[in-house]
Amino acid sequence: MGHSNASSFCVVGQFLGYELKGHKIYRVHLQQGHDEYRLKLSSGARDDLLRAALDGNLQVGDWMRVSGLQEVDCKKGLKLKAHSLSRCGEPKKKSKSSFQGKSKPVKVLVCQKSNCRKRGGKAVLKQLQKVAGDRKFNKEISIKSSGCMGKCSKGPSMMIGKTKYRKVKAAKASRLVAQYLKSKRSRK
Repeated sequence: MGHSNASSFCVVGQFLGYELKGHKIYRVHLQQGHDEYRLKLSSGARDDLLRAALDGNLQVGDWMRVSGLQEVDCKKGLKLKAHSLSRCGEPKKKSKSSFQGKSKPVKVLVCQKSNCRKRGGKAVLKQLQKVAGDRKFNKEISIKSSGCMGKCSKGPSMMIGKTKYRKVKAAKASRLVAQYLKSKRSRK
């Protein structure tokens, strides 16, 4: 297990919505300037959000103050859990969150097991590493080799974030990453 450090955080931003996991509200989405935060909710914060939404006191675009605990895990990165939510007015000056780091880079995994490697996985990995060094992708993505992702006959396999790609060609790999990052930015 990785070593972790926990500390408190507070962020003020505009309410964008929430995510469900099963039948429960799981995360809240906040926008602060150009940054979007997806914050996991404790049961108390979940109740606060549900109560405000049901009472009609919370609309998309409303300003919220969210506080909770942030944990920096050496292996998993920054994890945020909201414990308190409240509506607030628009801040007079640009608010800065009290997070310790910027958003984590998107993980790009390229299978390097024998079938994928034989089908061009080595060239895909090499191409992505070259492009990451040439462009400014290196702060937005983290490129790593991985073990088997299944579907070996359809290799080489690549995963960007949580999206899997099959039969990836080295010439198209960097374009797939660029498209993924562009769609991620447009969602903010």
